[in-house]
Amino acid sequence: MIYDLTHRLEEEMPVWPGSPKPKIEIESTIEQDGYLENHLQISSHSGTHVDAPAHLLVNGCTLDKFRPDYFIGKALKIDLTHCHQLIKEEEFLFLENFAEPFDFLLLHTGWSRYWGHPIYFQKFPVLNAKAAKFLSNLKLKAIGIDTISFDPVESDALPNHHIFMLKNMLLIENITAMDPLPQNKIFELLVLPLYFRQADGAPARIVARVEG
Repeated sequence: MIYDLTHRLEEEMPVWPGSPKPKIEIESTIEQDGYLENHLQISSHSGTHVDAPAHLLVNGCTLDKFRPDYFIGKALKIDLTHCHQLIKEEEFLFLENFAEPFDFLLLHTGWSRYWGHPIYFQKFPVLNAKAAKFLSNLKLKAIGIDTISFDPVESDALPNHHIFMLKNMLLIENITAMDPLPQNKIFELLVLPLYFRQADGAPARIVARVEG
C-alpha cells in the first residue's frame, strides 16, 4: 500500500506566523495560449517540508548537498497521540533495543487534524530537551512530526531544532495522514524535497510504502 503523508500546497494553507502564504497564479491558459502554466511563489518552509541544518546553523549543510539516496530508506512510526504538550524521553527508550535498523522516525501526535484551524499553532506537542537529545543520538537521517514545528511557535531559541541540526539530522514538519501507518513495524519512506541551490529547506512529497 502507498500512503501520501503530504499536505497539498494551496494559497490559504497554514504557514509559520510571519511567513508569506503561497501564491499560485495561472500564467497561461489553453484557451488563450494553447497550454496551461502556473506561476508558483512559495517559501522554502511551506506546507509539508524538510528543514536542513543550514536553516539555523552557519555553514550548515543545505538539502542540495545530500545524495538522492539519502531521502529513501526504512522508517518507523511511533504513536504519541496520548501525549499532550510535552513528549518525554520515556516514550522512546524501547528504541535502544529495537530489533531492526531504520533511517527515519515519524512522530505521530495526531495534531494534523487541526490543520487549517487556529489551534494548529497553539500548544501542540513538542519534545522535551531529554527526549530531543535521546533521539539525536540515534543514527537517523531524519525525524518527522505532524505539527508546525519541533519547537513552540513562541520560541526564539528553537532548542530542539539546534539539538538535531548539530547532528546533521534533517527535520520533516507538517506531515499528515499517519493514522494508517503500522505501529512498531518497519516500512519504506520516500522524502522528496524540491531540489534547488542552497536549499535551507524545501517543500517535499512524503510517501510511505507498506508491505502486506
